[in-house]
Amino acid sequence: MRKLMWWCAWSSYNEEFKDQLNKLGKLSKDGARDLVKNPQKVWCRTYFDTQCKNMMIDNNFTEPFNAWILEARTKPIIKMLEEIRVQVMRLLWKNEKS
Repeated sequence: MRKLMWWCAWSSYNEEFKDQLNKLGKLSKDGARDLVKNPQKVWCRTYFDTQCKNMMIDNNFTEPFNAWILEARTKPIIKMLEEIRVQVMRLLWKNEKS
């Protein structure tokens, strides 16, 4: 059920959001009802405002990413890339499991 909720949140198009919500509704009507209680404008990618509000292109993504690969960054390039690849694979496996 958690994956279906995330797929609803990640939906880029309204039709995709409705499809994912229907799948969730088949699994749990209460879960789907609770999900749409909150305004979709604040949690669903479909309804996000895409207008640029700031011309600054720096974001906070780089800070946690650099901290995440900090240990690997001290190694030679091939070993560094291999370690980052292993970290990503572990993260994907962990997220797939839950």
